[in-house]
Amino acid sequence: MLKFPIKCGFMASLSGQTVLLTRPKRQSSGLARLLARLGARSVPVPLIRTRAPRSWKPLDAALRALESFDAVAFTSANGVEGFFQRARRVFKRTPRAPRRIYAIGPATAQALAGHGWRALSVPEDHEGGALARRMGKVKGMKILIPRAQTAREELPALLRKAGADVRIAPAYRTEPDPAGRRALRRSSSADWVTFTSVSTVRAFFDALGETEARRFLSRARAAAIGPVTAAELRSRGVEPAAQARPSTSEGLAQALADAADLRGTLVAALREAGAVLRERYGKVHVRYKGRANLVTEADHASEQRILDVILSRYPSHDFLTEEREPRSTGSDFVWVVDPLDGTTNYAHGFPVFCVSIGLLHRGRPLLSGVYDPCRNEMFLAERGRGAMLNGKPLRVSRAGNVSESLLLTGFAYDRAARADYLIRFYKEFMRRCHDVRRSGSAALDLAWTAAGRVDGYWEFSLKPWDVAAGWLLVSEAGGEVTDFSGKAWDGLKLLGRETLASNGRIHAQMLRLIRRHL
Repeated sequence: MLKFPIKCGFMASLSGQTVLLTRPKRQSSGLARLLARLGARSVPVPLIRTRAPRSWKPLDAALRALESFDAVAFTSANGVEGFFQRARRVFKRTPRAPRRIYAIGPATAQALAGHGWRALSVPEDHEGGALARRMGKVKGMKILIPRAQTAREELPALLRKAGADVRIAPAYRTEPDPAGRRALRRSSSADWVTFTSVSTVRAFFDALGETEARRFLSRARAAAIGPVTAAELRSRGVEPAAQARPSTSEGLAQALADAADLRGTLVAALREAGAVLRERYGKVHVRYKGRANLVTEADHASEQRILDVILSRYPSHDFLTEEREPRSTGSDFVWVVDPLDGTTNYAHGFPVFCVSIGLLHRGRPLLSGVYDPCRNEMFLAERGRGAMLNGKPLRVSRAGNVSESLLLTGFAYDRAARADYLIRFYKEFMRRCHDVRRSGSAALDLAWTAAGRVDGYWEFSLKPWDVAAGWLLVSEAGGEVTDFSGKAWDGLKLLGRETLASNGRIHAQMLRLIRRHL
């Protein structure tokens, strides 16, 4: 009976999604069953297959001298199977287990257990450095590593550096599987591609070519079974949308489910916060953080509701919000939250305000949403998968000139001290475009730029929570977002200091006009 620990909550569903499985077909059945229980359709595209090593002599010699080794370290389930198949040929039985046995990853340890051997140390990450650290003092030890014919040298190098005598014995080799390459070329579209080794990544790019492989993975999301596989994807310009922890089939299926749940969690947080704002609208008690910087009880209540939704599902994720101290523990995921963008509007009963949430993964925008509760408009974007408004695709406008454009701007809370300076830019654009509007909500300004309702938007001195969601919305709708030098934002601290968003066609013109007065 297949163990299935995956959390199948109402948002953890892959219903209707297609997942390509790139590992050898005989090793894919367990993952396929897990994904089926989440509602996904699995398509086998076995890009590699395992074969005997070019020579059995090194492993045969090691097996005959097995009692002379202080330890055996296994780096993959394939290595385990190759080792035991050959051992039974040599000894006509399963050999006696050495005193110390080590395994990279739970799947490797599970394969060993199937042959009656128990690993002493099993780091969850499928990574040689983690195993070397777990093995402790190895000086003077004689260690056997049965592994692939061609493999990373990190583990042997670390053990030798620590004073161990390391013997490598190929137990199998991988080669491209023509059947999988043909199946991949027939698979014109998919929601996910799972990669379970560096070999599967290399085979994928070899099968399609570098350009077409990256194009494919800009439409489908990549999922990696561990950090080494993820690093290989990143070296080819592809950021995995999911990474298994632990590095098992169960961990990989859970990672895909969690990635699907991220979107559901975002939508739930936006809607629940929107309900809080509607409920309190017109019943506002105001506190001042500055002369023009208001905060209401609704800000705090909305923020609390958002964090309750997010942290109940992802308690280890970091967050940056407007109204409380950030959490910064080093998580790959950071939720950037503005619980009420347009507080001054809200406090005065002016119905232009929203909830804005952006999710950054390793510093890059992954998901974002802006919810306007007055109009029930839900703007959503996902990296590489476009932007939507209430389920319909968004595209920026096609205006090709500032002279035919409707623009938006805003003035930050320090506007009283900088009024003359800020008005210079307003005058410059007002003289040249159809008109300039000011909504009082930076997040909605960006969402409306993404929707093509306006053609461009600029503002000084915003904060990351003002723009994190709108940044991805504009980009995924086909527009452009930069600072006033024309550079893309790089790093969370720089988000919003200078904000120029447009349909892309008028971006260079807007930059030139802004630079005249900087």
